[in-house]
Amino acid sequence: MNRRILGTIGVAALALGVLAPAASAAEKPDPKKTYIVNCQGKLDYKPKEIVFACGDAGVYFGNITWSKWDMNGATGTGTLFYNTCVPTCGAGNVYKYPKTKLVLDGEASGPGFGTMVNVFSQVNATFKNQGPAMAQTSTWTIDNTIRD
Repeated sequence: MNRRILGTIGVAALALGVLAPAASAAEKPDPKKTYIVNCQGKLDYKPKEIVFACGDAGVYFGNITWSKWDMNGATGTGTLFYNTCVPTCGAGNVYKYPKTKLVLDGEASGPGFGTMVNVFSQVNATFKNQGPAMAQTSTWTIDNTIRD
């Protein structure tokens, strides 16, 4: 398990966010759980969707089901939706990569909401056939700041 202490959890190359309902601002996160920080800076636990392109949601995993989720990592499957944005994002083709295996890791801990917060800082994807750019695997780093 790789743990890093961060003053402010900025947990990446591409901004990662989540559309699933987040814990309300009044709720304190459970220090025994590990979350994802979404585009709005809210904590999400076992999200059904993870957005990588926060500005237009042109790249995201959807239809996620989790087979494992604990403090050390998470494993699940989902579909990558990838908008080519050619000629424009509004008129681009959206490619789907179903049955993609997702592994969350890179655990990081730091203060937030008056307690210690654990978040995942990395998403690893293994495509059933081939993903974008004919890749078999891809990795994204999560870099969203918690806004409590």
